[in-house]
Amino acid sequence: MDKVKIGFIGAGGIANHHASKIINIYEAKMVSVADIVFDKAKSFAERYGLKPYNDWREMLDKEDLHAVWICIPPYAHSDEVMRAAEKGINIFIEKPIALNLDLALKMKEAVEKAGVKSWVGYHFRQAYSIRYAKKMLIEEGGQIGLAIGRWWGGVVGGPSHWWRRKDKSGGQIIEQATHIYDLARFLVGEPERVYAEIDTIMFKDLENFTIEDVATTIVRFKNKAIGVITNTSAAKRDGHRVDMEIIAKNLQIKLEGTGRSIIYRDRGHLEVYSKNDPYFDEDRKFIQCILRDLESEVPIDEGVKTLRFGLAAIEASLRGGVVRL
Repeated sequence: MDKVKIGFIGAGGIANHHASKIINIYEAKMVSVADIVFDKAKSFAERYGLKPYNDWREMLDKEDLHAVWICIPPYAHSDEVMRAAEKGINIFIEKPIALNLDLALKMKEAVEKAGVKSWVGYHFRQAYSIRYAKKMLIEEGGQIGLAIGRWWGGVVGGPSHWWRRKDKSGGQIIEQATHIYDLARFLVGEPERVYAEIDTIMFKDLENFTIEDVATTIVRFKNKAIGVITNTSAAKRDGHRVDMEIIAKNLQIKLEGTGRSIIYRDRGHLEVYSKNDPYFDEDRKFIQCILRDLESEVPIDEGVKTLRFGLAAIEASLRGGVVRL
């Protein structure tokens, strides 16, 4: 195999974003795209020289694909992972991989049974500033004691947008702050138990708004570290924050999105900037995994674990008590 032949399920914004990266990867050949809104599929196909489909099942049946990029909203997931895996097609899937754990586990089972490769789009893991911070935590950090993460953003889209509806997006924790939950797992460790307060306080009168507008989750990690993750959709335009701070025995680390990390020691500090493109790197690495039979850095099991973490926070809030993972 000289080039990985790729199809897309979904022709929206994130699919276009990945395609704009993949087109610059020599070892990749984009072949086809499927979207239930056929005009979107045609527009996408015309932009990149692909064959459009209205039904992804038809695309998987007719095209000889090595990989598929699944870029659809959370509510739209059904059996596309299982069908692709059965056909021996490797799977890149955007986060969150599902809205419930039952479907996520079926995806994982299908991928592992078929022996295909998988990659979940937690692109924060590829940012150089974050990877360097992880390296420093491993080599110099010592015991981690505290982690504070934030996803403070605004409301996405208008009244009809799927993001506003919990039955379609899963809420802000599952759809957006999932990046922070995943980052906590990546940098701090696996969660042991969580307690959360989640509510809609400020936007009760907002049309078609059924998700939380504020949440705080307290985490006890298996390595005994304590964490706090907060998210809100009520941040002002100039007040958006996506960041994390970690206190370890020998280091203090501040992560500012995917762009910069500040690493503090007892004396002085080091600033590390990301000059790489995390989306390009995850796409390129997955293509290399397929070509060279390498292990995926973010297999579908990682998507299951991060989803379980977020769902546990929601369950803890509903119960009004601690949930163990």
